[in-house]
Amino acid sequence: MQKVKCILSYDGTDFHGFARQRNLRTVQGEVERVMQSLWGCAVETFGASRTDSGVHARCQALHFVLPSDRIPVTQLPYILRHWLPQDIVLVSAIPVGSRFHARHDALWKQYRYTIDTALAPDIFARRFALHERRPLDLESMRTAAAQLEGEHDFTSFCAARAEQVSKVRTVYAISLSVGDNQQLYIDIAGNGFLHNMVRVIVGTLLQVGLGVRAPGTMTEVLARRDRRAAGFTAPAHGLCLTHIAYPALD
Repeated sequence: MQKVKCILSYDGTDFHGFARQRNLRTVQGEVERVMQSLWGCAVETFGASRTDSGVHARCQALHFVLPSDRIPVTQLPYILRHWLPQDIVLVSAIPVGSRFHARHDALWKQYRYTIDTALAPDIFARRFALHERRPLDLESMRTAAAQLEGEHDFTSFCAARAEQVSKVRTVYAISLSVGDNQQLYIDIAGNGFLHNMVRVIVGTLLQVGLGVRAPGTMTEVLARRDRRAAGFTAPAHGLCLTHIAYPALD
């Protein structure tokens, strides 16, 4: 049987996260429901990242074993686009080797947090951007962000209930850029992320930008290894999984 790697995009607004949950609408649950309808049997999928409720994805990866060759892999994106709900799109599907795993083989991931900084909120961005009309000191935010790059124990920057035993992660880069319509983008790339880690980093950087927290205190916050030392958890709707890198596939 053929193993398949897929890339999904989804608007996470109306989902209780990516991972399947009993009696709750999730991205994985919807994908598996559609696949069962197509093949007449249960199809188990494995995702690269467990995005939270309300978090979006432009590039979520998953893999599964094709139950039969009745539907060619090359046709999956076209067929599933007609079956999946409108807030999920199957972007691509390719055959991969039997040892491939969407989560374990990922080299690094990147998330983008979008902040609408206009005085009046953009009504068409309200599902995908946090509105913050107060002026932000971007240089102070960049100074603070640089202290979070590298390998650190990110206990202070994750949910207290995070299940991962080790809280050590490597953040490769945090960049801030201003796009069209006064949108501020905070892009964070790393080898892996803890529960709420990106959203807590963003909330802390926002406090720096607003002058509530000094930009040079991030090293101290990391050293505390205490969730109470960092800032608030930024709302989920501004966050999007934008990239997952894998080794070259044969």
